[in-house]
Amino acid sequence: MTVQLSLVDVTVRFGGLTAVNSVSLDVEKGTIHSLIGPNGAGKTTVINTVTGVYSPTAGDVLFDGKSIAGVPPEKICGLGLTRTFQNTELFGDMSVADNVRLGMFRIAPYSILAAALWLPTALHAESRIDERVAELLELVGLGDQWTTEARYLPFAKMRRLELARALAAEPKMLLLDEPAAGLRAGEIDELNGVLRMLKDKLGITILLVDHVMPVVMGVSDRITVVNFGQKIAEGAPQDIGRTRP
Repeated sequence: MTVQLSLVDVTVRFGGLTAVNSVSLDVEKGTIHSLIGPNGAGKTTVINTVTGVYSPTAGDVLFDGKSIAGVPPEKICGLGLTRTFQNTELFGDMSVADNVRLGMFRIAPYSILAAALWLPTALHAESRIDERVAELLELVGLGDQWTTEARYLPFAKMRRLELARALAAEPKMLLLDEPAAGLRAGEIDELNGVLRMLKDKLGITILLVDHVMPVVMGVSDRITVVNFGQKIAEGAPQDIGRTRP
């Protein structure tokens, strides 16, 4: 299969602290690849390095065969790589629909002038954006929450809204940082179904960071284990499951 994302001997240091130490991994296109390990193992640092929040101290990050190490986050998003966050980062006083619209900033096909003058190009584009917002909200099970302010959503639905916003940028690949944190058993099953659908029907590659093993073992094609910033194991879920204490 084609490798979509590669970390090549990536090291990230903050002063005297080494958060990630010479980590290499390949995420194949059209798969769900999970990154697991205890708190402080370096998982979120990996996500932040891939998405341009941090620059690697050493090594390289390749997306679709091209280096993105040190590239600004907005440009990485423009390449088709988007993310969600460990803590929900929504605009609470904005509607559910408007939170999703924010994710479409890079693909809005009209100029500021067209918007200011409300030209036909802007009217047509806004109509298409509304259709796409509706599609994404239906996709994540929020089709009936269009006008609800985000702050009034239950926690599980906030997670879904953040996922819809990430999908609004039409990504090739999603990086999900603990999407199952705080979810109940039934909500975890629903999340698993959404993740499988994104992979199987939409062909989106996913790099998943989570501590919730029913998600990791339920959806992953491959798992990488890190501890103290170093990769200590990698393999299929059944192989990693046998190595767990």
